[in-house]
Amino acid sequence: MRQMWIKLLLLSLCLALPFASAQAQSDEAFLQYRQKLMQTIGATMGSIGQILKNKLPFSGHIATHANDLNQLSKLIPDAFKKKITAGRTDAKPNVWKDWDKFVAASKQLGKESAKLAKVTSRADMAAKMKVVGASCGGCHEPFRRPKEKRFKR
Repeated sequence: MRQMWIKLLLLSLCLALPFASAQAQSDEAFLQYRQKLMQTIGATMGSIGQILKNKLPFSGHIATHANDLNQLSKLIPDAFKKKITAGRTDAKPNVWKDWDKFVAASKQLGKESAKLAKVTSRADMAAKMKVVGASCGGCHEPFRRPKEKRFKR
């Protein structure tokens, strides 16, 4: 009888381990996607910044980048729906504790970037870009770990 219980226990462990491993891989995959999305948003912001800061002759590209930001901002809530607070993540638990505020912050980025896409003068673009940047900070400050506590990439 004892041997039967041991065999059942071993069988249970063998069946459970792949599921635990799949869950860990799933969490890692979600984190990687989330990070790539946020890096893409950062790169898009950086492209606009380079055009404006260096007075590059690509002011016509700013509307495209701004539209990209608008579309990318719509992906943020889905990328964070899965609550993952451990591991290589900079997300604070506040994301899920104050979900409505988090979603509103991502929508604010969308609204401001849509406005930037409609601006035509360089001076107005620079001013509006500051507002777009502030909308990023409106999410980063309450929902992202401070720099000194972020994981090392």
